[in-house]
Amino acid sequence: MIRRVASLAVAFGLGPAAPALAQSGGIQTGDPKTWLVYVGAAAAGIALFLLFIILFGRAPGREAALRGRLVTYGAHREGSGGFFSRFRFLRRAAASAEGVARERGVFQMIETTLEQANLPLRPGEAIIGSIGVAIVAGLIVMAVAQQPLLGVVAFVVVLGLAAMTVNVVAARERKKFEAQLPDTLNLISTSLRAGYSLLQAVEAVGAEAPEPTSREFLRAISEIRLGSPVSDALGGIAERMESTDFEWAVLAINIQREVGGNLAEVLQTTAETMLARNRLRREMKALTAEGRISAIVLGALPFFLFGLIWVLNPDYIAPLLTTPMGLGMLGGAFVMIVLGIVWLQKIVTVEI
Repeated sequence: MIRRVASLAVAFGLGPAAPALAQSGGIQTGDPKTWLVYVGAAAAGIALFLLFIILFGRAPGREAALRGRLVTYGAHREGSGGFFSRFRFLRRAAASAEGVARERGVFQMIETTLEQANLPLRPGEAIIGSIGVAIVAGLIVMAVAQQPLLGVVAFVVVLGLAAMTVNVVAARERKKFEAQLPDTLNLISTSLRAGYSLLQAVEAVGAEAPEPTSREFLRAISEIRLGSPVSDALGGIAERMESTDFEWAVLAINIQREVGGNLAEVLQTTAETMLARNRLRREMKALTAEGRISAIVLGALPFFLFGLIWVLNPDYIAPLLTTPMGLGMLGGAFVMIVLGIVWLQKIVTVEI
């Protein structure tokens, strides 16, 4: 029975190669690649099932749709919302992951990073999804290489890459917001000089500014319309984007609302100061470009050489992967490489 299922999976997945496999008597269960076929067939079946649920699943009712619109701006039940909420076991797994994250004190950090990266996922969903992808990658590598240790390494690497990808996307969004901040303050200042109120100026930014500034200001406008004070909504933007410059601008707005003054002039001066700081940052980035490129090359060179030797002459590098001494040397080398990369990163990073 297993042989028939595997043959059907290969027939549907390989197309023209299926007759040749059928003539050769099917797939041999003793072949190491058979487990890869089984994993691929199972993954394809799960993907088709999820696609069927997404396309033909029952649409949410009117009340559920309204709750989904308001869930971003108000309190909601833990573990609700998102694609995972359609399946009970995924919802429970996501809720359990969120509970563990809260106990470890990393829930708020994960939630903030996902918001900065503009990923529509709850922290529990992101954790379960990353672990699931890492498990599948580890099983595939273990099935192909027939070495459990490589499967564990693949699991750790994929899990680290998932976290790194989210952090990189979030950092890119933060940098874009910081680069657009002087123009944002200039737009608010110009709107105030033209006779707009502060709320109208914020709405103008949400309508005319590019992403991610427009997205954040539109969210602030929605919060204000739902009853949140203007200062709290703008402070939420500074907190989500981790922008110290915009936090100072919000502080200036709050002081002006309490004691009075020319807010347009204050924001104009703040924008000019930010432009000068951004110009200085770009100059320092150009001066440290050589050091940053050297850090990238030195950090990637050991991994590149290891992969190249593994492909060209696997017998030469086999003792490093099969003997205790070789594994210890690999572990020590990896730790030293990571320390060297962190050290080089600290050297070429200039705080302004």
